[in-house]
Amino acid sequence: MTIGRLLRRVFFTAVALLSLGLGGVVCLMCQVLAGRDAPTYRVEGYVLFHERGELPVAGNEDAVSQTIDVGAAGRRYHVTAVDPGLDLPAGQPVALDISTADGSIAYLQAGGGVVDLRPGVVRPVLLIAASLLALGAVYFGAVRLHVYPPVATWLALALGAVLAPIAVFVRV
Repeated sequence: MTIGRLLRRVFFTAVALLSLGLGGVVCLMCQVLAGRDAPTYRVEGYVLFHERGELPVAGNEDAVSQTIDVGAAGRRYHVTAVDPGLDLPAGQPVALDISTADGSIAYLQAGGGVVDLRPGVVRPVLLIAASLLALGAVYFGAVRLHVYPPVATWLALALGAVLAPIAVFVRV
């Protein structure tokens, strides 16, 4: 076996594994975005406990975190966020919109205000864009160097898409 063939096999394996990982990241972030906008169901309850604490946030050293415990539908929900809308006294009636995807609290409604507690979209979108750019660069480099056939590329991407839901369940 020549050094060129050995390097080609090593590079092929590295490209396949990188394709698998980047394809999995894209699928996982799409799953996160889909879970963010999943349907919800509403439960009503009362604030059981309220606590304020300092939570240093970049650019805002005076930020105050609000932590509340809500008793609703026979369960106890714990919420911490930097939002003045969570400054609620104990005993305050609240309504929680619970995500059917993962059981997290999507919205909290108290009085006339609604607090959005869903995760943001910026980080998943940036990760998707960066992964697709890296995937394109890897494929361009591999095709340019004639390292492996395109079928292996699509097989690695499909395997990443199949394994991404497993990573979702392990993460949750």
